Amino acid sequence: MRAAIDARSALDARRTGIGHYTGRILRHLPLADPASEYVAWHLDPKGVRRGAFTGIAPNLTEAVGRFPNRWFEPVSSRLGVPRIDRTVGRFDTLLATNFLPPATRGGGVVLVVHDLAFDVFPETAPQVDARWRRRFQGWVSRAAGVIVPSASTRNDLVERFQVDPVRVDVVPHGTEAGFRPAPAPVVDDVRRRYGIGERPYALFVGGLETRKNLEALVRAFGVVAASHDVGLVLAGGPVRWFPEAADGLDAAIAGLAPSVRPRVVRAGYVSDEEKVALLTGATALAYPSLYEGFGFPVLEAFASGLPVLTSNASSLPEVAGDAALLVDPHDEAAIAGGLRSLFDDAPLRERLAAAGRARVVAFTWEACAARTAEVLHRARAVARE
Repeated sequence: MRAAIDARSALDARRTGIGHYTGRILRHLPLADPASEYVAWHLDPKGVRRGAFTGIAPNLTEAVGRFPNRWFEPVSSRLGVPRIDRTVGRFDTLLATNFLPPATRGGGVVLVVHDLAFDVFPETAPQVDARWRRRFQGWVSRAAGVIVPSASTRNDLVERFQVDPVRVDVVPHGTEAGFRPAPAPVVDDVRRRYGIGERPYALFVGGLETRKNLEALVRAFGVVAASHDVGLVLAGGPVRWFPEAADGLDAAIAGLAPSVRPRVVRAGYVSDEEKVALLTGATALAYPSLYEGFGFPVLEAFASGLPVLTSNASSLPEVAGDAALLVDPHDEAAIAGGLRSLFDDAPLRERLAAAGRARVVAFTWEACAARTAEVLHRARAVARE
């Protein structure tokens, strides 16, 4: 089998969860399926990213389009050209890592649908217009395969887009094995640079989107911080498609008591190294999101030995199992109560941390890659029928 992979999101300078997924699947999929040939396709009009995926695996090569990024998607989605086939050549299957594939004449397309946030919270996805929805409906109806990261997302897809559930494979994401905590001097340096200080803090990691429920988290933190000398660190920047979401967050922070307000740290987008340091230094992860297709930060916290507070909504109970403190994300008092418990109750923190470390071993990129390879091989057979 010769399979193309849309690698564009892996090269985003500020990768979100989709870019993180794509980067990991590029590293693990060729190794999981050594008898096949994989081609990482991306755009590089200035010729500065050639070789970005060289050396990962002997059966992974690279195909680079010289089309400018700013016009490739608008033009190709409307006109159907330029096609990925022009750069990649013949392929049996195409893994569309970011919902929709680039323009192609080939068959065997497998879509990766990370979540249905654009349909559940359409007001937060202004980039998704009627034409995009028509394309999405068309592709989920005719694709040779569809991958989702959770049963929750599969249920959403089946219910909202009338997709036959038999055609949808649940392939959970993974996490990196062997997490190494950051050394104490690195943690101290990050605390100092971001003005966190020595106080205990809860950490949020993710894009600043409305569905992440950050305004409620900030208000709940304000209740706890009125009687506790604790902090809240928000690691993540505004998303490109809805930067206005940060305005509500700013307003929520401004509404806190003057003595509490400085204890909410907006760290912005952080590097992987800084994220590890923040996870190492935190007391707990606070992730009361309203909706997730999977929830990478929960696994990252588990791998870090960090107790987790998260939502009892969408895919999060499925990912967290009994290893996290689950709360109703619509109940700010419940969020505040959960935060208070994690700050005050050391045995609870220890129990959750141990449960998280035990649970995370079930989520590996090797397993994700092996199951993805199975779907691609099946899609190849479907395309040949």
